[in-house]
Order: sequence, then structure tokens, then C-alpha cells
Amino acid sequence: MSQTFVPAPPWRRLFAAFYDGLVLLGLSMAALLFEMIVRENLLGLGKHYAVLQLLLFGVGLGFFGWFWVHGGQTLGMRAWRLQVRRLDGAALRWPIAAVRYTVMIATWGVVLQPALLALPRYAGHAQLQAAALACGLLALGAAALMHVEGRRRAPCDWAAGTEVVVTPPDKPAA
Repeated sequence: MSQTFVPAPPWRRLFAAFYDGLVLLGLSMAALLFEMIVRENLLGLGKHYAVLQLLLFGVGLGFFGWFWVHGGQTLGMRAWRLQVRRLDGAALRWPIAAVRYTVMIATWGVVLQPALLALPRYAGHAQLQAAALACGLLALGAAALMHVEGRRRAPCDWAAGTEVVVTPPDKPAA
């Protein structure tokens, strides 16, 4: 690991994820609107949730994959001076970006599941609440591993062989 790059702290990664989440929300809404117009007006078909899930997965993979492959920084990562790269310092390729995105989505699903299952709609479902507790404990374990490991890698980084580093600040023009 180079001396000029330090592992990204989790709080910076969360702020960058929040920024990227807002951009991804807008892209997803535009994609869903386009899909609805095409499906209902041009094709006259009903909703098919598997197609919608695949569409949203593709939008997210396209967004994150494009930025990770072309410079290693999404818009949120650029704002917080973060960069994703392979462990040898090289740029990501599409297969690595796809693995990283897939595991990232699964991780966020595990992290957010306890909050979603706490909704009143799921009150009284003991099995779901036990699953939420297990997911919460799993997420805490992954967060603890991020603090213990020297490179502060998340599960998506372990799976893809990547790391997120803080980039040096830009030098002002003279």
C-alpha cells in the first residue's frame, strides 16, 4: 500500500454512500418512469416485479460500475475524496465491479433488514424478528471487522479484492 493513500474510515464511506444513494434514487425513479411508460403505453403489459428488480439492479450496476471502472470514484466518493481500487493499486474492471456491487447490495440488505422488519406491518412475526436480530448481529460483526483489519475493508471489498482509500487533497492552482 502506498504511503500517500490511507484506508478510508467508515464514517467517510457512509457519507459518500448517502450522496450516491441520492443520485441512485433519482436515476432509479427516472428508469422506473421510463419502464412504466414503455410497458403500459407501448407494450400494454402489466407489472412484472422480477423485471423491475432486474432493471433497478442494472441501473445501480451501471451507475456504480461506470464510475468504479472509470477512475474509481462515484460522485459521492469524489466529494469525500475516496477511491476504490484493487489491492495492487490498479483500476477495477467490469467483472470486479459487478462482484463488488452485488455483494454491496446484499450487505446493505442485511444491514437495513432489522430496520425494515421493525415496521408495524411485521409486528407479531417472531420468526422475522429473529431473522432481523441475526442480520443486525451479522452487520455489527462486519463493522467490527472493518475496524480491526488494517485496510478497513467492507465485505464487498473482501469479495472483490478491492480497497477504498482516501485520496490526497487537490493542490490549489498557483
